[in-house]
Amino acid sequence: MAGLSFAAIDVETANSARGSICAVGVTVVREGKREETVSWLCRPPAGLDFFNWHNIRVHGISAAMVADQPGFAERFPEVVQLVGDLPLIAHNAGFDSGAIREACSRSGIRVPAWSFSCSLSLARRHLNLDSYRLPHVAAALGIDFTNHHDAAADAAAAADIVIALAERAGADSLAALERAVVDRPLRTEPVRAASRTTRAQPEPSGERPRRSWFGHEELVIPTVTGTDPSHPLYGEIIVFTGDLTAMKRQEAWNAIAACGATPARNVTRRATGLVIGDGFRGSDPTAFTTSKARRAAELRARGQRIEVLDEAGFLARIGKGAVEVAARG
Repeated sequence: MAGLSFAAIDVETANSARGSICAVGVTVVREGKREETVSWLCRPPAGLDFFNWHNIRVHGISAAMVADQPGFAERFPEVVQLVGDLPLIAHNAGFDSGAIREACSRSGIRVPAWSFSCSLSLARRHLNLDSYRLPHVAAALGIDFTNHHDAAADAAAAADIVIALAERAGADSLAALERAVVDRPLRTEPVRAASRTTRAQPEPSGERPRRSWFGHEELVIPTVTGTDPSHPLYGEIIVFTGDLTAMKRQEAWNAIAACGATPARNVTRRATGLVIGDGFRGSDPTAFTTSKARRAAELRARGQRIEVLDEAGFLARIGKGAVEVAARG
């Protein structure tokens, strides 16, 4: 794979603002081989330099850890120098590229004219998985991956995913991999058994819960039980896309039902909220690559009110009590 040369990049943020970059990792691949991996800590741009507890819990980086580090504007030239003229790969590239653009803008420095490809999108095209989060794709391809949300580890994993997909597709360059036509994605995880004949017990109200299918797991759309109109989610119609780390999809549905919100399977003109998982951070649906996110962006452009929450924002919105209800089911 002499032409398979690129740089994989991952950023970690201090809070839900995409530009609040506090860590960057880059892995350089030349001729299909990992050459080096480098990571940096930095202080986020001014105004975005507060650390949310949820982000700290995810990546382990605190304000104290970056207090003596250069600011993003001072650190970023080192990243640019390492990347050079290589094309870039990121897992959910919309987030990383958007974070870099925002961080550069807030720091008053030039945004590099980088060409991004997305290992998440490539994995969706080439593989048939229950989840396309970075650890799941790495495991499916037999890639040794630990320390998720460490910028260096995530960049290296994204690089290894692209190398593995190129080998499977017989592609000798990144451009060839992106052009590859996949008639039948490879199933690399066993399908979980689920019985379509199992029927749920009726709810106390006598109304039979509706059922939906998420991957190969049968989900029950719960009856809305929340009765507090002052709750911020009360009366909302919420759709989920991507996996959450804190809870499964059924638990998330249970949680919002306990808040008085209605879970919905698809983004329609009735939807009022979209929760995006898979490590997404921010509130811009165009930075995430699923049909639900695209539909939300289209409807918002037409004037429909659809609030977009990342996992941190969702957990803060539902509150601890709803999380406990979700866990109990």
